[in-house]
Amino acid sequence: MSEWIHAHKELLVYLSMPITSAFVGWLTNWLAIQMTFYPIKFWGIPPYFGWQGIIPRKAHKMASKSVELMTAKLIKVEEMFDRVKPERLAKELAQPMKKVTGELVDEVGRQANATVWDLTPGAVREQIAKQVNHEAGPLLEGTIKELKRNILAVFDLKSLVIKNLTGSNVVLLNEMFQRCGKKEFTFIALSGIYFGLPFGVIQMAQWYFYQAPWTVPVVGVIVGYYTNWLALKMIFRPLREKKILGLVKYQGLFLKRQKEVSREYASIVAKKILSPHQVLENFIYGKAAESFFGVIQSNVIKALAKMEGFAQPILSFAVGSEKYDQLKSLIVKRMNEAVPKYASQVEGYLGEAMDLEKTLYERLSTLPPEEFEELLRTAFQEDEWILILVGSALGFAVGLIQMLFIL
Repeated sequence: MSEWIHAHKELLVYLSMPITSAFVGWLTNWLAIQMTFYPIKFWGIPPYFGWQGIIPRKAHKMASKSVELMTAKLIKVEEMFDRVKPERLAKELAQPMKKVTGELVDEVGRQANATVWDLTPGAVREQIAKQVNHEAGPLLEGTIKELKRNILAVFDLKSLVIKNLTGSNVVLLNEMFQRCGKKEFTFIALSGIYFGLPFGVIQMAQWYFYQAPWTVPVVGVIVGYYTNWLALKMIFRPLREKKILGLVKYQGLFLKRQKEVSREYASIVAKKILSPHQVLENFIYGKAAESFFGVIQSNVIKALAKMEGFAQPILSFAVGSEKYDQLKSLIVKRMNEAVPKYASQVEGYLGEAMDLEKTLYERLSTLPPEEFEELLRTAFQEDEWILILVGSALGFAVGLIQMLFIL
């Protein structure tokens, strides 16, 4: 075997060139993709000796850009919640709230005077609870209207998006880019072979006329550089469809798939980033929780003031204004506790009303190409030079190995 290799060494050298160039092209492009997403956490000796995926490293900045895109081009917070009908939302909450008001009436009665409350006939208690439920509907509806009027103060879209795309949730940011750019990333890897082979053929021709071993790693650098550069270029350029000789149509691969990508992006945002559950959770546990519960509290207190006459059968058991105020505070507290407990009951209606997925898809799919490319370009733009430089370095390393084989 070694004799055969020695006898056909020159032929093998020529054949190795296009094969090696194709391999270098594929390897450098594949590695560029991996370096974009992985590792999730910094690997190496911080802060300079090591690597962290471009997207995980710049997750906060990319999440902020996503918010800018959403709020500037796609949808506004006020618009999202304008579609929610307070009367319908109150109706969705009415059934679970009946249990809350029943328990609340009983607790307030016992707090006021347990002995007298125990002697109160069941029919009277039921009538009180029924009246409370009757008043609870307008209370809920009024609270929801107040929330809508102050939606920018009680709903923090930016913090919700950033929270869901950074920290331990950075894997979702990776997933978003991977799903939206799946075909483009596959193309980047395979294009290394398509572009690498012609470079190898050129290298064969050069070797035929000028057999200098030092040219092999130099070609490796060129292949590593240009296969990465060409792949990125073909994804985003041209922005608009053009024709070669008026016959062959071509356009940046990502731009060409605008409708398909828009559908994927809208699905991810509506189901994993701004889902009804996460929107409600932002109200209840996010930075805006204090404002949110402040609105509920003020509305409950207003309702209690209007219900003084009806509330008297319960609250007359109380002695002194201090105890009366304590009981009102207890009502407010229990209402605030009930919100997180039963919020999930309205998720179905909230998702249906906001209709976020459809809205995002329709608007994103009609964005001008210059604005649409930002969706994926942010994953590469600032660090494209690093990926291209790594491609060149890896091409040089493979070229050195090839040179040693030739020598």
